[in-house]
Amino acid sequence: MNLRKTLILSIVLLMGTQTLLANYAFYRKVANTCKFYRIPVDEKKMILTQNPDGSYHFSIELESTTRNNFEMPMLVAFISVGQAINHQQSFAKKKPGYVPVIPGNTAVSVMIPLSRENTIITAKATAEQVRQLTDGKIDTAGFMRLIKNSIETL
Repeated sequence: MNLRKTLILSIVLLMGTQTLLANYAFYRKVANTCKFYRIPVDEKKMILTQNPDGSYHFSIELESTTRNNFEMPMLVAFISVGQAINHQQSFAKKKPGYVPVIPGNTAVSVMIPLSRENTIITAKATAEQVRQLTDGKIDTAGFMRLIKNSIETL
């Protein structure tokens, strides 16, 4: 009986370790890409959640450093997610049995310092739209046209 509990606990820990490492690798890739573009990012404001059907959803919150520039941080966030998806896929090709973390939907929120209270602009994109942007199949203006219906000002 005791051996069975130990075996079950070991299996659960082993399965949870892959998810934790995948989340960490995903967060690090997003943070490093944002830092490369000189966009400040806090890893505590990134959330990667797994839906009951097994798919993932990623959300990130960034702050704009200027009052009239929300597009740059937003585009960098989407590009960072695309880089993390590409990294996960390449890692899955190298390591058999590894399940890549690919969020089906990505939500980006950008805080803009317009007055005493910040204005928040949010946008959402699918994994395919993010891949097209990251792979260079569409340019930034085309990407913004693709997601224009999901952009909201709060």
